Amino acid sequence: MTDTTLISIIIPAYNEELRIPPYLRRLSSYCASAGAGLRFEIIVVDDGSSDNTAGIAAACPGVRVIRLEKNTGKGYAVSRGLLEAAGEVRLFLDADGSVAPEEIGRNLHYIFEDGYHIFAGSRVLKGRGCRLKAKWYRRVMGWMFNLVLHSALPLKVRDTQCGFKMFRAAAVGPLFGNGCLCGYAFDIEILLKAQYAGYRIKEGPVSWEHIGGSKVDLLADSLLLLADIFRLRKKYARRQLRAGA
Repeated sequence: MTDTTLISIIIPAYNEELRIPPYLRRLSSYCASAGAGLRFEIIVVDDGSSDNTAGIAAACPGVRVIRLEKNTGKGYAVSRGLLEAAGEVRLFLDADGSVAPEEIGRNLHYIFEDGYHIFAGSRVLKGRGCRLKAKWYRRVMGWMFNLVLHSALPLKVRDTQCGFKMFRAAAVGPLFGNGCLCGYAFDIEILLKAQYAGYRIKEGPVSWEHIGGSKVDLLADSLLLLADIFRLRKKYARRQLRAGA
């Protein structure tokens, strides 16, 4: 880590004009008080919102906005932001503020000092000072989803869907530059690609709190996720067959 290390924070957002303002204020406050040696850029990728998400984000000091003309999906929005960022470490956080900004500083050492290429936040793993605030049915659905996911794919990361992941800049191009799923299953594909490519991945506990106002339809989006899981199973099974040929 150099004396002037730049950390890029990517926030994908779709119709988040109500939830994103307080989170951007929290992020800006955290970045201003993070200490010497760290600089931050905050990039909001507005995924074709029909509300004033882009305008509200652009009005926040120090926030850069990338405006996508149409709603393409979280995966594309995250990819676009990470690829256009300039930081030595690039991370993404969900716009709802479910993960506190302080988790950034708590986990940077995995990248800078411990030699990992990727840090994946986890709501499953237990850690000192980490807490999970979620309703019981979300916990049950999460458990069922993970059971299906890890039965279908050989992933080492237990919680693929936590909306907090950090990457060394050198890993971003190879993982995101050739395209990936645009929807919510993009996390799964990126972690699979990273695992097969031999990147060092650290999964660590983070505090997470469910924030109301989500536009995710638990049932419908879970079914779409399941369909993507089996598409990925076929895709990476073919890749393994070609590699072994």
